[in-house]
Amino acid sequence: MAEAGVAPGAVIDDAEGENLGANQEIPQQQGQGEVVVNIMNQVLIWIGFDVVANRQALRSEIAEIKDMVDLTEKDITELQELYAKLTQNSGRMYFGLQRTKRLKATLHWVQDFARVSDVPTLEGLTQESFKAAIFIAAQRADIRKKEAKDASSVSSEASPGKLKDDKK
Repeated sequence: MAEAGVAPGAVIDDAEGENLGANQEIPQQQGQGEVVVNIMNQVLIWIGFDVVANRQALRSEIAEIKDMVDLTEKDITELQELYAKLTQNSGRMYFGLQRTKRLKATLHWVQDFARVSDVPTLEGLTQESFKAAIFIAAQRADIRKKEAKDASSVSSEASPGKLKDDKK
């Protein structure tokens, strides 16, 4: 069965990974010769990884969208640095600032779904609405970081410090 949750008009891949184009109708069921929608490929296309070889390289590290639940921003940074250090023949790839930010935002978007025990879906999303959704997820992550920092600084200020024994 085709993966649910992809907006009509989305770019989909056939079994060999060939791009079928944005106007291909998405099948409701997989029968012999029908295509399967791949959410991870679609997300990578939407955030700017247009080259098939680059998407395949990233999919070797992050096979499915749900695999992003266990990753951190540091993991994405390390992945970006790893690909930048490779030689051209071994698959060097520069993510660039914007694609790195979008990949990290996608990570937060996937983790937001996990926080509410839901499965990430592209249902009803277009490229523009997806980018807006990941931007909002990145903003929520920044707010969570700030709140955690503020809470730790308030608790450290309220601490009386090291306790001394009665004799001193």
